[in-house]
Amino acid sequence: MMESTEILIVEDDPAISQVLSGTLSTFGYSVCGHARSGDEAILQVIATNPDLVMMDIGLEGICDGIVAATYIHQFFSVPVVFCTGQSGGDSIERAKAAQPFGYLSKPFSDQELYGTIEIALNSHALFMRRFGIKGCKLNTLLSLDTGILFLNNDGRVLFSNPSAGYLTGCSHNEAFFRHINDIVDWEPVVSMMDEEFSLWSRITETSMIDLIGSCTDLTIRIAGGRKRHVRLQAMRKRDYRGAIIGYIIKLDEMINMPARAEKRIPAGLVQ
Repeated sequence: MMESTEILIVEDDPAISQVLSGTLSTFGYSVCGHARSGDEAILQVIATNPDLVMMDIGLEGICDGIVAATYIHQFFSVPVVFCTGQSGGDSIERAKAAQPFGYLSKPFSDQELYGTIEIALNSHALFMRRFGIKGCKLNTLLSLDTGILFLNNDGRVLFSNPSAGYLTGCSHNEAFFRHINDIVDWEPVVSMMDEEFSLWSRITETSMIDLIGSCTDLTIRIAGGRKRHVRLQAMRKRDYRGAIIGYIIKLDEMINMPARAEKRIPAGLVQ
């Protein structure tokens, strides 16, 4: 075991989270953060760059642990181990669809916890090598001047960095799991024949072009009647099988584009 292994705990019971944190520390793991909901877990994964996530299933909020784990694995290639009191057949079948690297039913022994984590870390390392997936420093997304959003295949927001929150007028917490059409009030820079042309339609149409440089200029209307002119770039996000699992949206404010040209999405996010 590497002493630098960092684990994110996602558990809505503070007492259980504290006990789990202490147990992990005795084995030499570093607990890099705590989250109590699915949306907080996704943000913490980006902020802390964990090597593994211990995830409860029965989380309150917009999405439960299984939904959050699915996106954490698919979008960020971070392994998830479920740690839950839900051991029924339905829960296990749903959990399997999230492709976890381990499943622990409460209560469990310290040695069961340790063994499950070590096997998960090893299996994930083999998985990454087999499919040629490269890791990346996810927390750089939080400091980019460029706005970055992750959308699932239904157009719902999984992540919005601070710059995207500034440009759209909607923070990550406000935008999480809402449809992109519902959080961005926009108009095209060049008038279109179809006034009902949605932003989601524009994103999916733009991303169908294989050239990454394809961009769309638009004006975003935010609170107080203010407007921001941005250039939108849509990229398809694929899983290790090559299937499209969502979209990465890049927003640059037009007036600052020369100064922002050096900012790039971390390598490894776009498959």
